[in-house]
Amino acid sequence: MASQRIPESYDPLIALLEDAADGARDHGPAVGLKQNTETEIRADLEALAGRLAGPGNVPPALPGLKAEWNLAKSGKVSGGGGFRAAKNAGRTVASACVNVLKPRLGNQWNNAWQAAGFTNHSLEIPENPLTLLQQLRAYFTANPTHEKPDLAPGLHATADACHAAALAISSASSSSNNSNSGAGGAKKALEDGIAAGRKRLTGLRTELSQLLGSDDERWYAFGFERPGDPETPEIPDNLTGTAGAAGSGNLFGDWDDSRRSESYRAIVSDATSGAKIAEKLTNESEAHFAGLPLGQALKLTITAINSAGESRPGEPLAFTLN
Repeated sequence: MASQRIPESYDPLIALLEDAADGARDHGPAVGLKQNTETEIRADLEALAGRLAGPGNVPPALPGLKAEWNLAKSGKVSGGGGFRAAKNAGRTVASACVNVLKPRLGNQWNNAWQAAGFTNHSLEIPENPLTLLQQLRAYFTANPTHEKPDLAPGLHATADACHAAALAISSASSSSNNSNSGAGGAKKALEDGIAAGRKRLTGLRTELSQLLGSDDERWYAFGFERPGDPETPEIPDNLTGTAGAAGSGNLFGDWDDSRRSESYRAIVSDATSGAKIAEKLTNESEAHFAGLPLGQALKLTITAINSAGESRPGEPLAFTLN
């Protein structure tokens, strides 16, 4: 019995919702679909994937929960980067202030440095220098003659510079926190949308099981395997081969995708003895062989593979390379 598992991840879930909506449109009325119609399925699909605006912007465009999550992720990265940049800039200002004050307070930490905010027996600049900058601002406000503006273009050891750097860190921290919160909310909304889509498809599968026979071909139109299908893949069909340049021994094989397949085995063998000459495993419905013998009658066979097993070989392709 073939699996009718509802996907958990976004991409295959969207593909199944698309198929289910099309199947409901094309066959829903004929099979008597009542609870999980095209309208209901497309509502869950559009909530996740969004939609383009209609004529005259009716209905308006809908970005979709996945797009909102992507935007929130981008904002989170940007917010985090801005916070790091503000902290680094603040550390630069604080370090400049230390160098300016060393001739007055000493090259090593001592009690005099506590007045400038260094209260931990060290002149090390913390990773987030917000509170240190605030204390340096207070020190320079109380000792304006100790300030040194214009140390370098845009770099000042002043109360105003410490205040601006601290303010920038505080603002960037708030933006980063907001972006983190927004990303968390967008992620939760996306997960809820995926859960709603899976619930819709589960309901559709249950409803169809009451309306369609286990071998009814219309299961495929809704994106599901038929309950009566085996779990192993279908046999690959429509195998074709294209020879490479003369003397190259190259062959390019192509075939139709097989239902339920996860990968394929392509085997080139001697057409007379059946002896295997070359074998390829591929995730795509194509395979390239190089260095095959010339002037020898060969055949190419394809089998489809999934976790349940391997199909029988499809119709072999006979060929001879020159």
